Amino acid sequence: MLTELELAEQKWGGASRLIDRWLHNRRELLSQYFKLAGIPYGKRDKKSLPEVAQVHLFCEHLVDYISECHFRVINQIMHSFPEGQKLTDQLLPKLLETTELLLDFIDKYADVESDDMLFELDDDLAELVNTLETRLQLEDRLLQVLYTYRVKREEAMQSAV
Repeated sequence: MLTELELAEQKWGGASRLIDRWLHNRRELLSQYFKLAGIPYGKRDKKSLPEVAQVHLFCEHLVDYISECHFRVINQIMHSFPEGQKLTDQLLPKLLETTELLLDFIDKYADVESDDMLFELDDDLAELVNTLETRLQLEDRLLQVLYTYRVKREEAMQSAV
């Protein structure tokens, strides 16, 4: 997933503040995921439970990421240009499926109070990473449309001058 993130940053980064913020938040979310899962640099180092505070922090990042995607990015794409409306109509049901799975994870772990409540965390993180991979692939399609729209709009503005 980090390789895909780096490719997304190279491909779409710098096109707009919205895209840059979205990619930055994606990097933050993945960083928190890897810390929580105990996977430094993409490899499993040791098998141990994270601290409860770390789980809470990850859940907060996940809520922020989901919220920004739905309430800022998707909303802007839907209302800015016709291609965006068509694509969001197509992708929104699939994105909502992933959102539901991510919210289930948050519901389960956002309020854990002790390590005793984390015994299923490894299994749940394994499922969560699959959901995140699916979601990031869907979001990349939105990023491509947003990027293309921004570039076309910028070119039109420059040619009008």
